[in-house]
Amino acid sequence: TQHVRNCGPQRFLISRKGGTLLTINNFIYRSNLKFFGKSNNILYWECVQNRSVKCRSRLKTIGDDLYVTNDVHNHMGDNKRIEAARAAGMLIHKKLSSLTPADKLQSNWKLEPE
Repeated sequence: TQHVRNCGPQRFLISRKGGTLLTINNFIYRSNLKFFGKSNNILYWECVQNRSVKCRSRLKTIGDDLYVTNDVHNHMGDNKRIEAARAAGMLIHKKLSSLTPADKLQSNWKLEPE
């Protein structure tokens, strides 16, 4: 497991269905934004290609700490999708610790320029 302590603002994009997606190293991860742990600050993330090509890459975030539990992808990065989101103004920077269950809905996002 790789650990990045207090990793600062991360890039997020809004999915076509209005979901919150995390981008790390040109790959995209989804979370159901159900918080776990005593402090209610643990989130689990899976690669968005999990269902289509059975990619098993996973992340865990605890507050602003990022844990890579599996960094092996069985597909190329999602550069085109990330760039399209940037061009459409749907890519933002946000601290992991600022996420809430309400961030599942695009209407709750305050879009900020990069």
